[in-house]
Amino acid sequence: MDKDQIAQQFAQALQKAQAQMVEDILDLQRSLTREEFISLISTLDVDDYIFNKIGMQNNLNKYIASYEGVLLGMEATGQVTEQTLQALVRLDEATFRKQIGTMGEQIIDEAVKGIIGGKTEREIAQSMLGNVLRPDQAETLANTALNTFERNVTAEMATFDSPDATYVYQGPIDDRTRDICLDMMSAGSLTMDEVKSQYPGAFVDGGGFNCRHRWAKETSVSKKLTDPEQAKNFIDNKGGFKRTPLTPQQQLNG
Repeated sequence: MDKDQIAQQFAQALQKAQAQMVEDILDLQRSLTREEFISLISTLDVDDYIFNKIGMQNNLNKYIASYEGVLLGMEATGQVTEQTLQALVRLDEATFRKQIGTMGEQIIDEAVKGIIGGKTEREIAQSMLGNVLRPDQAETLANTALNTFERNVTAEMATFDSPDATYVYQGPIDDRTRDICLDMMSAGSLTMDEVKSQYPGAFVDGGGFNCRHRWAKETSVSKKLTDPEQAKNFIDNKGGFKRTPLTPQQQLNG
């Protein structure tokens, strides 16, 4: 299963959990008085409800387990300690738990505000649904995390590479590809110093949020996964760049 499919499955599971939460809250609101509902909902352990009672923890576990597949699909060009890998995975898991928990808190907040404000059930439902993650947003978050994890591992493997080691930028070339990614793919093989100089921050950031590309150490395997001439032709066919492509770090630095 590729990263896009993994992200899609996670997004579908999250949508199901969000919909279940909204439905349960509406059912609860119908069965209680205004005061009883506000009192009960304000003391709800949101994390326990989402991750244990609805079962989102199992889906998060499946998503985190997919990181192993990402590792197996990478060419080992250097050493990465088990401790570092576990730390990277734990950080991502904590981030997702926080984002999902925040979503749950926002749904609760909208429910309480709706009751206090005298909104109809339909209006309350609309307010709650307005605070859930859309399928495309959830999918983007999951995909970005997987690709960033892959780039972080690549950066760790490159730690002890010799200064003359070269790297190539690999990934799909299509209408979704950012200009900065096309520019980096067209650059061909570069040393780490050249990457840092020409494309600051891109070794870990890639082209930005939801980027599907990464720098990889140039080997007989990685060379087959990048085509500078194809990238150059793609750039020419689209009429070149309207403005100079910038990495996320360059954009932040102005």
